Amino acid sequence: MLSENIDRVALSHSFDEKLFRLLIASISDYAIFMADPNGYIMSWNQGAQSIKGYTEDDIIGKHISVFYTSTDNKTNSPRHDLNEALKNGMYEKECWLVRQNNSVFWAHLAFTTVYDDAGHLVGFAVITRDITDRKNKDEKREEINAELERLVEVNTAQIVANELRFRKLIENSYDGIILLDGKLDVLYRSKSAERINGWSDEERAGHEVDDLIHPDDRIKVKELFDEILNSPGVPIISTYRSKHKLGHYLWIESLFTNWLEDVNIKAIVCNFKDITQRVIAEEELRTKNEQIENILESITDGFIALDKDFCYTYANKRIGDMLSRAPEELIGKYIWTEFPVAVNSSTYKAFNKAATKKQYVCNEDYYGPLDLWQENHIYPSAGGGLSVFIRDISARKKAEHQIYQLNENLEKKVAERTLQLEAANKELESFSYSVSHDLRAPLRAVNGYAMMLKEEFEDKLNAEGNRVINTIITNARLMGQLIDDLLAFSRMGRKAMVMMRVDMNALTDVCLRELFENETNKYEVKVHKLPSCEGDLSLIRQVMLNLIGNAIKYSSKNEQPVIEIGSVKDGIKRVYYVKDNGVGFDMKYNHKLFGVFQRLHSAQEFEGTGVGLALAKRIINKHGGTIWAESVIGEGATFYFSMPLKNK
Repeated sequence: MLSENIDRVALSHSFDEKLFRLLIASISDYAIFMADPNGYIMSWNQGAQSIKGYTEDDIIGKHISVFYTSTDNKTNSPRHDLNEALKNGMYEKECWLVRQNNSVFWAHLAFTTVYDDAGHLVGFAVITRDITDRKNKDEKREEINAELERLVEVNTAQIVANELRFRKLIENSYDGIILLDGKLDVLYRSKSAERINGWSDEERAGHEVDDLIHPDDRIKVKELFDEILNSPGVPIISTYRSKHKLGHYLWIESLFTNWLEDVNIKAIVCNFKDITQRVIAEEELRTKNEQIENILESITDGFIALDKDFCYTYANKRIGDMLSRAPEELIGKYIWTEFPVAVNSSTYKAFNKAATKKQYVCNEDYYGPLDLWQENHIYPSAGGGLSVFIRDISARKKAEHQIYQLNENLEKKVAERTLQLEAANKELESFSYSVSHDLRAPLRAVNGYAMMLKEEFEDKLNAEGNRVINTIITNARLMGQLIDDLLAFSRMGRKAMVMMRVDMNALTDVCLRELFENETNKYEVKVHKLPSCEGDLSLIRQVMLNLIGNAIKYSSKNEQPVIEIGSVKDGIKRVYYVKDNGVGFDMKYNHKLFGVFQRLHSAQEFEGTGVGLALAKRIINKHGGTIWAESVIGEGATFYFSMPLKNK
């Protein structure tokens, strides 16, 4: 009884192995052989001999590197391919392989790892297909089938051993394999089929095909099987959703071939794989592309994408509006054929620069046929093309042109006004000089007669009379000083400056000696080291005399007057200052400080003509500098003036 069961199992096993062998034999354009874990060839079939030229005796025991070109062997491609198959369970590639006669052919090469029942690596199943001349596929298949039939007749035991290897290859294939009869009942399912959809053979047998198809795809699958049944020998690819044992649906890509009329197979062969992740990724990519397209369609700039040949691959609605073209009309067309006037333009050169140098380029250009000013932001794309944002700046350019014309007109008017002002200033300076000069004669008479009265009648006049005479003399002196200041102020406009290097330390010493000639020693004067500047020595001297003189005058009523003179370097200019601890002034009147005849203290408090600071301002401005002051009432004042930093 036990013997009968063993014989029955062996017979069933033999039938399955023969079916697998015939199934593989139907793939006539493959050469299939086994290699051990190190890549040495263990088995050889007639298909391999037909494709590669080696006989079984020639090739068994040799390394698979004999099929590789010298270039691939130098880069250790055979070891790389085995390692990739070992890592992933399967590895496929297309490459040049070498036949025994040293001729080469372009091949599809597939490695699949094969393990024994204990899980140990037995080796690699290697499948090679010559795809150099697909027209000879049928002839090679017949040769392989004939040779396989001969081998079956000659040595059944060897065939069974080989078929065991091929069974392992199929069972461990990455794709699922199913054989169906004419009623679409399952004849065979590979282990990988269970791995993909979770159904065991017993569980799968309890379901009709429709039960496992997504409701939305059932009509599609029904039409698919009708087509398969009516198209013997024709491979048909389809994608649909199939139910997993856990209840969710997978996206399946299947390749069906109806071999029902083939006496050696008599089945519909289905190779399928799970492409759910690919479909999800494609859907995510499609969603992202839609989002990007929505953004590109909603922006106010025109946008185009060009391939490496400068042909349009995308154009948004805005660019269509700018060009008065339907965007879809541009797709696939060469940009310079569509806009030949732009060849060799600034835009043409900018596009080529961005593509050649792989860098962002921005340019502005005018395209005459459309009366369009454009601002192009050009970005190189990963595939060698360009992505370009195009902004219509025609309105801005027209506004700039109008502004330019307005500026030109304004400059002309300013120039005319400047000439008028220069003429008026010259006339005013001449008038001031004449008036100041003409006032001297009556002033000398008034002063002379007052002095005569004082000398002649001082003893005869009472106190009031002498006060009046002294007042006349004092005011005549002040009037003379005022005339001198006015003359100096008017000369400033006419006098050409003599520029030289001014030693500010030496100049300050001279001014201090001159100003303190008749003063007491109650003043404490601090002079820091002062850097030199470039200016007119005599004019800078007047500035320092005025500023130090003011410091002396307005700190004179302080019990311990202190004057400080120093400088500060500030970027591109040199700043000098004169500081005192005198009466100071209210900063809200700062705008009046440097005006002619503008005084912040009465003549009874402090003498002065109100011209000195105005003169200092005019001198500093003439040198290209500025002058200003800071103060707190009762705490003194600090006057600053800057000089351009021409020499450090």
